[in-house]
Amino acid sequence: MKNTKSILLLPICGLGDAVCYMPFLHALRGKFPDAEIVVIVATDSAKAIIAGSSLDIEVVVFNRRQQRGWMGLLRLLSALRRRRFEVVISGAHPNSLRVPLLVYLCGRKTRIGANSERLSFLFSRIVNVRTNAHAFERYRQLLTAVGIQMSFEEYFPTLEPPCEARDSAVQLWTEAGLDQAECVVGMASGADLNLRGRWVPSLKRWKIERYAEVAAWAAKEVRARVVMFGAPEEAPLATAIAATAGVPIVNLCGKTGIPETQWLLRKCTAFVCNDTGTMHMAAALGTPVVALFGPTSHESFGPLGDLNRTLQGQAFCSPCFPYPTCDLRGCLAMENISSLQVIECLSSILAARKGAALLPVSSLEVNGVSVATQQI
Repeated sequence: MKNTKSILLLPICGLGDAVCYMPFLHALRGKFPDAEIVVIVATDSAKAIIAGSSLDIEVVVFNRRQQRGWMGLLRLLSALRRRRFEVVISGAHPNSLRVPLLVYLCGRKTRIGANSERLSFLFSRIVNVRTNAHAFERYRQLLTAVGIQMSFEEYFPTLEPPCEARDSAVQLWTEAGLDQAECVVGMASGADLNLRGRWVPSLKRWKIERYAEVAAWAAKEVRARVVMFGAPEEAPLATAIAATAGVPIVNLCGKTGIPETQWLLRKCTAFVCNDTGTMHMAAALGTPVVALFGPTSHESFGPLGDLNRTLQGQAFCSPCFPYPTCDLRGCLAMENISSLQVIECLSSILAARKGAALLPVSSLEVNGVSVATQQI
């Protein structure tokens, strides 16, 4: 494979997996400095993460919701077959059927994928990967098929915000008055929008009322500024959280692109969120994260890094991704995560960043409801 001239990569991933995929791309470009490398992703945000690097890698977006199912897949296949890539590497979720089929139908002799994928028999080189392995670990192991051995520490995902977005991000930060704040707590109450059969991404959302309780604690007890991040359609969630909390909240939902968001996340003291791509982005930027999990598993999807905290909600049916076992409008496991648990995790992060003792959690009421009555 030393003289490989063209490589096709098929993770077809969203924002979070794209962050975990960045070390894979860096390693591959280092091994094959002159090869044409094309990667297929699922969202514009994933493209922005990869395109923001200096790796000279072509990024193509294939969004299933916009490509009309199998017809869109056939058009993509036709375009890829015409380019006659020498090596095709899968990076799909173990439950994917489309990606292994694409790998096989592209017609190349060297087809690389994991044994945990449902149609792994279609690959010519199979890498042993645990079925429930973190996306980070799946990608790291796949590198062995092209002769690249990397330790956990060497592969660890990190991001550097694009230089061209710095000035606009600083302007946003300053206009919001955040440049004067000693402590800024970021939050993202949304979830990804990728529908997968019966899977509904909104199941990953923690309740607005509980985000409000945490925001109120941060603003009143820690005197932190609270900033909401998210897509334009998530702006109403942020507005509702601010109204419920009764404290000032900076709502940046829909006001920043991925490049600016990276700069702003890196400026935050800590970040509280559901299981979303923004979670991985914050962790890769070095901002400590409190991440909330219910229908998905923190072991398979959690943020990487010793500073981060994860809370796995407990329920008889959790985790259920990608096959929910109930028709409830909300997730029982997410409902079983209390605001006090999140406040405790956030308190420990803020204390660690200040090099101080744990911050006290005093009695606090939000809309007449007591949310914390003990000392951490």
